[in-house]
Amino acid sequence: MPMLRLVFVILITLLPSSPALAQDADGLGLTDAPITLQSGPSDDLRILRRMEELLEGIRGYENVTVEVRNGIIQLTGRTVEAEKQEALYQIAARIEGVVAVENRVEVSLDVAERVAPVADRLLRRLMGLFNAMPVLLVAGLTGLLVTWAGFRFAALSWPWDRVAPNEFMADVFRQLVRLMAIVGGLMIFLDILGASALMGTILGAMGIFGLAVGFAVRDTVENFIASVMLSLRAPFRPREFIEIGGDQGFVVRLTSRATILLTADGNHVRIPNATVFKSKITNYSRHPQRRFTFDLSVPNPGNMAHARQIMLDALHDADFVLDDPNPAVWLAEVSDGAARFTCAGWIDPSRTNFNASRGEALRLTVNALERAGKGLSSAGLTITMAEGSPAPDPETTVTAAQDIAQDAAIVEIIEDELHDPDLEDLFAKRTKDE
Repeated sequence: MPMLRLVFVILITLLPSSPALAQDADGLGLTDAPITLQSGPSDDLRILRRMEELLEGIRGYENVTVEVRNGIIQLTGRTVEAEKQEALYQIAARIEGVVAVENRVEVSLDVAERVAPVADRLLRRLMGLFNAMPVLLVAGLTGLLVTWAGFRFAALSWPWDRVAPNEFMADVFRQLVRLMAIVGGLMIFLDILGASALMGTILGAMGIFGLAVGFAVRDTVENFIASVMLSLRAPFRPREFIEIGGDQGFVVRLTSRATILLTADGNHVRIPNATVFKSKITNYSRHPQRRFTFDLSVPNPGNMAHARQIMLDALHDADFVLDDPNPAVWLAEVSDGAARFTCAGWIDPSRTNFNASRGEALRLTVNALERAGKGLSSAGLTITMAEGSPAPDPETTVTAAQDIAQDAAIVEIIEDELHDPDLEDLFAKRTKDE
């Protein structure tokens, strides 16, 4: 029993300390004004008139009644907004001579009273919009004119075709100009309306949106940026034979996502541009000449200079081997009674097949050594010409032009790919010019 009495006393002590409960009980608030010893009707009348003047100038207090007794303001009635109900104390407390404010104004729940202010605000905003129509019209037309001028400038051909290395970069420049035209038109529109500060908010929202989209399509954006860099740097061109990360083939297309190679077997290899940009690229066609090499081992050559000259003459006699740069043969190693020579020759890769020309040069060199009576050693196997054996008939040798020409089927496929208007190709302009 003593414990219950103690709890009851504690609850009674804590209840008055709650501001919300105290306000709901009596709605009384004290001001910081000093309390005078005397207060007359004239002071109360002056406070009453001043308070009524203030409430008349503020919307929402039409149903509020004011009474003043001995410097205490009593407010009764109703208002449609809770904020206006709380603001009454702050208004009344600032009047000189007010000792306390008793706020008994309630928030009205009447539908008509709550809808009327909303309708009034909506009507005033519509009237303000109607009055601002001339300014809106001028601002809108000016913004549209700026945007239209930017789009017309972006649609021109000569400035972008002269600046951009290909159609893809020209289109990128056009898109940037269109975006700048839209932003410029919007800035002029807001500046005429006097809301230029809103532009910062719009740009911030666009930045956040772009960041979110960038994370969502990170791979696509990475490949697109890589395609832009590849278009600008141009490490390879259409028809060139290149190697990317171990994949070899002829370049047929560069899209906004991938680089398309055509292998010697006629297969398509799609490599993402991000991978291409970060990988080692070997371009076998960029230089107008390409060198092939092969090794030949001659057992017991005797006069090694003579054997070297035979091989060198064979390379010189091959019509597909270029004289400038000159072919070369050098002694690479002597071991186990055999001399290993390295033969090198240069070809024009635009007219001859590299592997076929290398094989043909190897065949011609072997034939020359055999006609001279020199033996060959390969992988431990020694091949020698028997004495008195007839030399191979040069008439039976397949002509070099037939053996080393570029594969006509591959060339035809490449040309069909490059001139197909339905396929995306960022090298379209360069291909057309070539």
